[in-house]
Amino acid sequence: MGGSTTTEADTRTAILREAAALFAARGYDAISVREIVQAAGVTKPALYYHFGSKEGLARALIEEFLQAATLMRARVFADTGAVRDLLESYTREMLDLAQRFRTTLAFAFSLWFGRSSLKELIRHAEEYDTCANQEWVRHLVSRGMPQRAAEVTVKLYWALLMQELMKVVQCPEFKGCANTLADEMATLVLHGAAAFDEESDA
Repeated sequence: MGGSTTTEADTRTAILREAAALFAARGYDAISVREIVQAAGVTKPALYYHFGSKEGLARALIEEFLQAATLMRARVFADTGAVRDLLESYTREMLDLAQRFRTTLAFAFSLWFGRSSLKELIRHAEEYDTCANQEWVRHLVSRGMPQRAAEVTVKLYWALLMQELMKVVQCPEFKGCANTLADEMATLVLHGAAAFDEESDA
C-alpha cells in the first residue's frame, strides 16, 4: 500500500509557503483567502484552523522569519568573539537566511516600505528591529567598543546589510560571494567606526 499521508504540519507549511509567494508578488491586501487555499491545495477551514484568519497567517509568516533570525543571532553572538568576526559571520548567516526565506522577506519589505492594512504587524516588526539593534549595541560594547561608536556601527552596518538583502529579494538568481561581501562590509563598517572615534576625540 503506497502513497503518502499529508500531516497537519505539511498542510501548515504548504499554506505558509503559498501565502508568502502570493503576498510577495501582489501584496497582502490584494490576495484573498480563496486564492491562498487554492494555491496550497487545502480548504478554507484548514487555513482557519491553523491561523485563525488571513491576518493571523500573515503574522505567522513574519514570526517564522523573526524566530529563525533570533536563533541565528543568538548562535552567532555566542560563538563569535571579535567584532570583525561577528560582523562577517552575521553577514554570511543573514544572507543564507534571506535565501531560505526569500518570499517571506519580500513580503516583509512590502509591509515596511509600502502601504498595508497590517498596521499592528508592522508595529510589531518595528519593535523587534529596535530590540535587535539594542542587543547588537550591547554586544559590541561588551567587546570593547564605546557606546556611541557601537550605535553608529550598528546603524551603518544595517544600512549596508539591508541593501544586500534587497538584492536577494529582488534577484532570485543573485548569489554574490558571501565571504567577500562579509569581508568588505566589515572593513567599511569598522573604518567608519574608527573615523567616528577619531572625530569624537578631536
